[in-house]
Amino acid sequence: MPHHSSYIAAMGGTDAVDAWAIHTEARKRYRAGETDVIVLSVGDHDFTTDDRIVDSAVKALQEGQHHYTASIGFVPLREKIAAYHSATMGEPVTAENIAVIPGAQCGVFTAGLITLNPGDHIVTFDPMYVTYYGALVARGATLSQVPLYPENGFRPDIAEVRAAIRPETKAMLINSPNNPTGAVWPKETLEELAAICREHDIWLISDEVYCSMTFEKPHVCPRTLADMKDRTISVYSFSKGHAMTGWRLGWIVADPDTIKAVEQVMGAMLFGSPPFVQAAAMTAIEEAVDSVDRIRDLYRHRRDRVCEALSGIPKVKIRKPDGGMFLMLDIRETGMDTVDFAWKLLEEQKLALLPGEGFGKMLAGHLRLSLGASDETLDDAARRLSVFIQKHG
Repeated sequence: MPHHSSYIAAMGGTDAVDAWAIHTEARKRYRAGETDVIVLSVGDHDFTTDDRIVDSAVKALQEGQHHYTASIGFVPLREKIAAYHSATMGEPVTAENIAVIPGAQCGVFTAGLITLNPGDHIVTFDPMYVTYYGALVARGATLSQVPLYPENGFRPDIAEVRAAIRPETKAMLINSPNNPTGAVWPKETLEELAAICREHDIWLISDEVYCSMTFEKPHVCPRTLADMKDRTISVYSFSKGHAMTGWRLGWIVADPDTIKAVEQVMGAMLFGSPPFVQAAAMTAIEEAVDSVDRIRDLYRHRRDRVCEALSGIPKVKIRKPDGGMFLMLDIRETGMDTVDFAWKLLEEQKLALLPGEGFGKMLAGHLRLSLGASDETLDDAARRLSVFIQKHG
């Protein structure tokens, strides 16, 4: 049996482990009774799933919907998702383009399985969500990261993307709106990336789980770009836009042949998502679709409130996100090591933020702050951070 460090390395290495250890410690202290600890180091909502969605799951269970299901979801749900995608993304699709999956993480993992072989290469970006690495190299592929510079709004330099392409490159993974930076890549950037994919005949895996949580800049699905629908695998989730993080349900949009490949993987791994969760998803798409706009507007309000509260803190630069539920704080002017800063902040102010190094080298000197808390809690967090900076900055 391989040593645990092999898995740790696959999840992002030592920096990632150090970063997430702060979250683990903060949660441990909160559970131990330190209820004044503020945990803003994880991407979960502070509110529950819409009652209409919950009630539909309960009703489905009471009606006996707790048996095996088709490996890529109920056809009626796939049809509803296809209609939802067609309306929101502007790309007409049918149920043949849809696979229901147990969460976006599973979607990325499956996309890697069906597009990569041992020895293949995939281009990703730094920073990136911490679990991508393990999901993509599991197939035996190699991975390289193109830097996303803070000073460039965390948008890729196309020349550097082109330089990262190798003869063995088979895919590119993008994430816009981005976790952790909140950057929404404009259409012209996506068009340039799409051109690279067409030129080198490679797949584009597009994680779009925050697509409904954009603020001023619109989300663009790469599948809508010229000649991209048959080489793009788009991954979505009910977790963020519908506040269903623990339900573990998402979907993939791809060409029908790719969906058949996904079906084979799902049949081997899971043999279908729970029927009562799919019933809840039907309600989320039909009856509770208004909750999507409500969640987006709530996070835009929280973003603006926190940015205003932090604007007067010296030596802290706010990188205002275009979407999502996170805010990046640039603390490089303090001269402090990010991980050391975060640990001291937890010890002295009982405030847990996530060091950017957990997502890649390009976020050295940055902290990720989750907006998944009430106005009062976020105000308190801003006050605690200000006190800390005045002491150490």
